[in-house]
Parts: sequence; C-alpha cells; structure tokens
Amino acid sequence: MDSWLRLASIVNTFALMAGSVSGKSAPAIGPAQTLSIRLSNEAQASPRVIHPATDQADWLFRAARIRISWECRLPESPEDQGTDMSSSAFQQPDTRRYILVRLMGRTPASLLPGALGYALPFAHTGAHVLIFYDRVEALARILNEPTYAVLGHAMAHEVGHVLLGSSEHPSAGLMQARWTAATWRLASAGLLAFTREEAELMSARLQRFEGQHRLPLQQPTLASSVLQRSPE
Repeated sequence: MDSWLRLASIVNTFALMAGSVSGKSAPAIGPAQTLSIRLSNEAQASPRVIHPATDQADWLFRAARIRISWECRLPESPEDQGTDMSSSAFQQPDTRRYILVRLMGRTPASLLPGALGYALPFAHTGAHVLIFYDRVEALARILNEPTYAVLGHAMAHEVGHVLLGSSEHPSAGLMQARWTAATWRLASAGLLAFTREEAELMSARLQRFEGQHRLPLQQPTLASSVLQRSPE
C-alpha cells in the first residue's frame, strides 16, 4: 500500500482509454460461452508474463460468463497480417471465428502518444486489438505492479471494445476511460469487472465469432487505451 501512496504523490492521474466497471460479484448472464483469441506475440514477451496475463484476462471475462480459448501464433496467418483501418461500410464481413490480439514492441513515439494500445472492432483482416507491450512494461514499473497484471487488464479492456463494437467508456470500472492510481488499486485487488449490461451485450455479440447470425454493428471506431499525466 505504501508504494501506491508514493505513486500518488508523483503522478496525479493515469489514463487508460479502454473499458471497465467496478464490481465485486460475477453477474448471472446465462450459460458460459467460449471466445477464441489468437495471440500474436511480436514483442516476444516472456511466457512468464504471457501465461499469467492470459489467466488475468480469463478471470475478468469469466465474471461475464465468457471463457477464453487462447492460441499463441507466430508468424501470423495471411488473413491476420496487416492493420485494417477501412470503414465497415466498404469492406467484406469478417468471417474469422476468433479475435486476434497482437503484442507490439518498439512502439514509435508518434503513434498514439501515451497509449497502451487500441482496438479495431470492425477489422475484417489483421489484428482486432494491438497492445504496445513496451509501454505496458513501462507503466508496470511506474505502478510497481507485475507486468502481467497491466497486460491482462489492457487486453481484457480492448477485447471488450471489440465485443461491444464500441469505443464508448463508462465513468468507472474496467471499461472506464481514465485510470487513476486508485483505479489500479482496485484492479490489483480484483475489484474491477464488466457491468451486467456490458456482459449481456458481449454475450450477444460473441455469436459473431461463433459463426452464428451477425448483429448490426455501430459506426467504425478505433478505441485506444491511453496513459498520460493529468495537467498540473
């Protein structure tokens, strides 16, 4: 706890533009569903980080009655390569039955400065989620938290954007836009979760990745997770 107090005296506010909502108990949504996620580890993150990070993300989605089936792949298959930034109005449907999460290293400073990553909910090729792993490591050092904990929450947040088909953020919780030191204390204690409404919508949209009927999507969006200091 002392480390958090020291952190608060140095850094006022961190922002993690992603999604999350506080909650202590798992919402009763219905039978558990399975989501397949392919993890492209371009950053060559250690298995000692990857394994507990995926476990962390699993735990967060389990409360929403979603099980994660992880598959680590490198190199990527042809349909998973590149970054699809095109509008959903001018592209073919995404027929893949999985979400691709790509961990990137050596993030250019000019690419979404301060961001931990971003989501492309409407991509029909390439990654649905890109995580800037070098920035995740840097934030973990600042917070004095395990890298896997920051990575697990960042991945869950961005995958949440893909399943929700939205870049919107609530005012608190796992999908909130700005994460303070207090927010990370809650995350560390396991007190952040998806809301019931988010869980229900994700459960419905999960059918998109199960080859069942396709729900109408919102306008194209890019959802990012941002880390920055608040104005002094």
